[in-house]
Amino acid sequence: MRTMPTFELEVSYGQLAVFDAWLASPFCDWAEAHVCQGFAWRPGTVSFATLAAAGPISVTVLAGPDALDAGPDALDACPDALVERAIRVPFTVPAHGGLELSSIGDAVELRLPPGDHALTFRHGRTPVGMMVATLRFEPADVPVTASILVTDPALAPPVVLVMTAEPA
Repeated sequence: MRTMPTFELEVSYGQLAVFDAWLASPFCDWAEAHVCQGFAWRPGTVSFATLAAAGPISVTVLAGPDALDAGPDALDACPDALVERAIRVPFTVPAHGGLELSSIGDAVELRLPPGDHALTFRHGRTPVGMMVATLRFEPADVPVTASILVTDPALAPPVVLVMTAEPA
């Protein structure tokens, strides 16, 4: 497993986005269905809704074939925080390997091996209320179907998840 450093970002507009660093318009325009399911996706980019509209979030990025070793119920950035929301989506890391992890006004650059992945967003809060998340990039040899793994009261996902979004 390749564990990257833990990053602290300032959340704005209640979202955390992962996208191809070379994408011209990386953020998605959220429709009501996206809000209900907790994410907006289109090829090259995905935005996940955070538990709070603003504030700091500590994010750990895991990549590689053993990305699930940390266990499904723990948040790697803070093991005493429980997962309140978990979403898995297909994600292709571009050939150049450059990604950006961003929340509108704050961002970090990532470099990952190119190829198809299952990207899992696990999100919760520490006992004192700080937001934490883990992003797991698991290599995928077969197509990945988006799914809500853990839901919280703010989500009301549709039966069929919406896998189209327009650029913001």
